[in-house]
Amino acid sequence: MKKRVEYKSWIKNYLLSILFTFVFSVSAAGWNGYILPSFKETRTNITVYVGKTAVLPCSIVNLGTKKVIWKRVDQKHALTIGEFVFTTDERHSVDHSDKGYKWNLVIKDVTKAHAGLYDCQISTKEDLVRRIRLSVTDPPPVEETRAIHISGPNFTEKGEPIRITCNATGDSMTPEHMDWFHNGLKLQQNIDAGVLITEFRHSETKTLYSVLEIAKSTMKDTGVYICRSSKKDVDSHHVVVLNADSSHDKRGFQDKKTVVKSSHLDNPGNSASSVNRRVHYLMSNCLLLLVTILAHNR
Repeated sequence: MKKRVEYKSWIKNYLLSILFTFVFSVSAAGWNGYILPSFKETRTNITVYVGKTAVLPCSIVNLGTKKVIWKRVDQKHALTIGEFVFTTDERHSVDHSDKGYKWNLVIKDVTKAHAGLYDCQISTKEDLVRRIRLSVTDPPPVEETRAIHISGPNFTEKGEPIRITCNATGDSMTPEHMDWFHNGLKLQQNIDAGVLITEFRHSETKTLYSVLEIAKSTMKDTGVYICRSSKKDVDSHHVVVLNADSSHDKRGFQDKKTVVKSSHLDNPGNSASSVNRRVHYLMSNCLLLLVTILAHNR
């Protein structure tokens, strides 16, 4: 009798275990004979800078034959279904490269218009949705110290060459080009006119060097020269072209002094010839006076 009771108890426990297993499996399968897909935990708030790439994560397990649909909450049509993209914005794509759980929505070169709410949906009768917020902000300002320096002679003689050097440096990148101005007018390279502009870069120091050369200067080349980098930094330099005939002026000045000296020697009041004439005149008068006295005494 005791063995029969124990046997019945064992049968009861066995049936209960089968019942619990059945209930659990049916519940997990959603009463439809398959296991419902589910989302893995991922970030739901994404913030990127304008111009960068936004990756909206969505990871799903037990997807089976179902499809993953990406939509914007404020739009009716789908952006993507599976790996197919239905929007005309070519910046959208789906990252499912590992062929696993990952179904990320990728947006390249984002703008502030891309900001908003996005839904990662699963194509089931059940409402399986994971919502993600995308925020797009301006990048922080880049503090960059820039320097520009111009150098060259301040004076040159007419007909001699003019050579001015300008170098501009940037912290993050080398300036792209340099502009030259003379008295407010932009200079262009003109080999026939003897104007040559040469640029070369030093990548390690992020410096752009520009050399302005004028083969044969004229008086019109006098003035203020300005170099301006592509980063809008400027520096100025003043050049004076001297008259190449300045040596003749010196000779003229010497000739003038010679003339002054000659005129000084020819002055009747100061010259030696004037003194001799006066002595001769006095002696003649004295001799005439002496002859007159002697004649009177006779």
